[in-house]
Amino acid sequence: MKFSLKLMKIKVKVLLLTFISCMLATSLSAQESLAAKEPVAVLKKFVQRLNDADLATDIILSQDIVTAKNLDEDQQEYLLASIDEIRINVQSKDINKLEYINFVEAGRKETYDIDLEGIDPQQVYFVRYLKRFVFAAVIRDKKIASFTLVSKGNNKAHFVFY
Repeated sequence: MKFSLKLMKIKVKVLLLTFISCMLATSLSAQESLAAKEPVAVLKKFVQRLNDADLATDIILSQDIVTAKNLDEDQQEYLLASIDEIRINVQSKDINKLEYINFVEAGRKETYDIDLEGIDPQQVYFVRYLKRFVFAAVIRDKKIASFTLVSKGNNKAHFVFY
């Protein structure tokens, strides 16, 4: 009788520890999942705003793009033109068919011509349309920190930060 009572207590403790471990693992995986979805939500919002023809480009620049406080006039004009170019590209697509994938998850075909230059690959996301590259962006602090638009030699796309 003593033996079965002792065995029962051990089984309850093991069961309790297993339950607590499962709960902690579920909680951690949910947090990781939310952290991974946040940059995609930022990128989707940016694409939706690009697709809104009534929204001025300078508003997108001020609300969605991370920039230095004192951009000179040439830099601002170039950045506005770059956003407009991406905007035209996005507006020609059915945005419901766009895919948003992380650099790490993307295949070699999509990443071979991107020069990260020390950028954390976890911050780099691609927008694809029908399996074709549309643009790549660096997401930081819930905003677009940079996007690929120009290539600077060696046929490598570089991220420019303003």
